Amino acid sequence: MVSEEKLKKTREFFDGDLFAKGAGCYIEEFDKDYSICSMKIGPEHRNAYGGIMGGAIFTLADFAAAVVANQDGMKTVANNMNITFVGNSKEDKLVATAKMIKDGRSTSYVEVEILDRNGKKIAYTTVLGFHLN
Repeated sequence: MVSEEKLKKTREFFDGDLFAKGAGCYIEEFDKDYSICSMKIGPEHRNAYGGIMGGAIFTLADFAAAVVANQDGMKTVANNMNITFVGNSKEDKLVATAKMIKDGRSTSYVEVEILDRNGKKIAYTTVLGFHLN
């Protein structure tokens, strides 16, 4: 895990991601090859059936991938994302763990697993990133 100072600076930087911030995304921890981010789930994250809206889950996955892919001044945007929903939850918190699988010269590949607070598997996401630098 990175130092508290680097964690604080990264959280401040990602406070500029107003959509993710407004959705409740939060950086728990990260290092060079991973990030762990969470989202508190409120009524605004629920669909008409009471389940967590797919867009909320996708937002958390995108955010966690961005945290691991945009470190040390690297500007990376998602080029392609795929999500597979494998479960739903009535819990009030989701946790996404993003792992950098490959970080090349112009692209990166990140896998994200989303679980609820009890460890129930909710979704898996793959992200192909494109480095703008």
